[in-house]
Amino acid sequence: MVVTIPAGVKPVLVFIRPAGQGIGAGEHEQGAKVKPMMTRIVAAGLFLACWGTAFEATSGSPRYYDLNILMHQPHPFAGPQAPPAWPSLLGPAPIAWPIPVVRPAPGTAPRYRRRADAPSFLGSPGGGPLSALSEVRGGILAHDRGPFTNNEEGGADINLEALFRSPDFLGSIGSPRPHLGFSVNTSGDTDQFYAGLTWEWQFWRRLFAGFGLGGAIHDGETETSRTDRKELGCRVLFRGSLELGYRLTRRHGVSLFYDRISNLDICDHDEGLETAGVRYGYRF
Repeated sequence: MVVTIPAGVKPVLVFIRPAGQGIGAGEHEQGAKVKPMMTRIVAAGLFLACWGTAFEATSGSPRYYDLNILMHQPHPFAGPQAPPAWPSLLGPAPIAWPIPVVRPAPGTAPRYRRRADAPSFLGSPGGGPLSALSEVRGGILAHDRGPFTNNEEGGADINLEALFRSPDFLGSIGSPRPHLGFSVNTSGDTDQFYAGLTWEWQFWRRLFAGFGLGGAIHDGETETSRTDRKELGCRVLFRGSLELGYRLTRRHGVSLFYDRISNLDICDHDEGLETAGVRYGYRF
C-alpha cells in the first residue's frame, strides 16, 4: 500500500469512539498509562508531516512512501549509504560497463595449430591456383641401370615429379593420382618427360607402396649404331614405375624408386631404358 501526502496538506490524527460507549473508572486508569505513549507517537507523526511539507514546498513535488518496501528505504536523515546487494530473486546482477579487457602477458599468447585442410603456401582443398596439387617428389636416379636391359648409357638423372589429387571420375578404378614429371641426365644422354596415373597404398601406419602407369616422350636415339646410346625405336613410349617408401611425418617421406620406358615391341627396335634411385616426397 502506498500513501501519498500532497503538497500543502498537513496530516490530522482523529480518534473516533463508537457511539453509546462511556468511559469507566478502569478505562481512566488505563488511559493514564497509555496517554504518554500516544503523545509521543502523535508528536513524532506531526514532526514527520511538517518535515515532509517543508520538503515538498521546496521541491515542488509530492513525497511518495511505499509502505511495502519501507523497511528497505534509507532513513531520511541518514547520510550516503552503500547500495543494497542485488536481490538474487531478480537474476544475475547487471554487468558494469565498460568491461575491462584482460590481455595476456608478452610471450604467453596461446599458439594455434593449423588444420590439415587449412590453406597452405601452395594451395588447399578449398581452392587456389595450386589447390589440386597433392605431393611433390624428387631425387637422384642411376641412369640405364636395371635388371631387364643392357647398360649402355651412363650418368645420373635428376628427377622431379608432381602428383595431383585424384578426381572423382577416377574413383571407379581405385582413385589413382595423376602425375607429371621429368628426368634430366647429367651426362647428356637420354632425357624424358612423362605423365600417367599412380596407385598407392599405405600400411603399417608409415610404410607405403605404389605403382604408376603412363607414357613418356624422350630426346634419345630411336635408331643408332653407337654402342654408348640406346636404340629406343619410338619417340613416344610406354612407362611403368614401382615405389616403396616410409613416411617420416604426415608430410615428409622417403622412398626407393624404379621406372622403365619401352615401346613394348611396337617399333622395330626396343632396347628400353631403366632408372632406379632414392626420392624424397613432400605432401600438401
